[in-house]
Amino acid sequence: MKRRLIKKKENTTSEKIPKARKIQTKGMRRVFWGVILFLSVSGVLAFLQTQGLRIKVSLLNKEVSAIQQKSKDTASNSVVLTPEIESFMNRFVALYMAISEDSDTQKLREETLLKEYFAQGIKEDNSIFSGKRTLKAASFVSLKKVSGVSTAIYKVTYVIETNGEEDQLKEVSASQLLNIPFQSSKAGSRVISYPYFTALKENKEKAKILDYDQNDFNSVDGDTRRKVMTYIEEFLEKYAKSSSKDMRYMMDNPEGLQGSASIDQVTGQVFKEKKYFLVKAAVKFKDRGTELLWQENMSFEVVKKSDKYYVQKLDHTW
Repeated sequence: MKRRLIKKKENTTSEKIPKARKIQTKGMRRVFWGVILFLSVSGVLAFLQTQGLRIKVSLLNKEVSAIQQKSKDTASNSVVLTPEIESFMNRFVALYMAISEDSDTQKLREETLLKEYFAQGIKEDNSIFSGKRTLKAASFVSLKKVSGVSTAIYKVTYVIETNGEEDQLKEVSASQLLNIPFQSSKAGSRVISYPYFTALKENKEKAKILDYDQNDFNSVDGDTRRKVMTYIEEFLEKYAKSSSKDMRYMMDNPEGLQGSASIDQVTGQVFKEKKYFLVKAAVKFKDRGTELLWQENMSFEVVKKSDKYYVQKLDHTW
């Protein structure tokens, strides 16, 4: 009886999965799906970041390309002014603008233009001109490419004299831009198309005088201001009458007007910096020969050495 009871007891016992193992399996599943979700999100974010980076790189490449293209355009539109080109143009302008009443002089002018300045194919007409054109002034304006052609541009002021009614001399003055298309190489320079005139360009630039705001600086007391300004006035008197060699004991980077002007009036303000006094002065000079007055706005950095003032820096602007 005992055996049967024991046997029966053994047969009725069922094998069940421990709760701890079930909980562990659920936890592993959660971790697994969490890892999958994390990798998926990370992949999406990485993809978006990569796309954003590609867009930024693409925009940066476009900006670099635009800058490079602009630099190329600027370089292609610029021409270097060499002494040889400048000498050629100065001689050409003087000869081209001079038209004489004398037929022999005019003929020599035309022959020289064809031989030494104009390219092959340019013809100078033998026009009959009952007057003359005299160049009064010429100044270089710019050297650049116009529609791909190297062009020298000069401002020319000239007078045309003709005989009017009853043989009265008539004068007309004018100022224009003379445009000279040319080609240059080691062999020399040539005018490759007919020079042409254009009107002077109006200067539309708007600017304000260089100035300073007193509130940006530290002021000094009245006694210090008087001492420093007295020194500046003495300094300027010597500056006006002395050479740069004579001024080397009073300033760094010495300079002087060598007696070409005298001081008429000095007004200014003195400010305190950490290691020096800063002086902003309006200085009126008087020309020795004509008594003409002109003003300069000057800035001084003044230091004190062995109880004496010294200009360590001088600027000709505020």
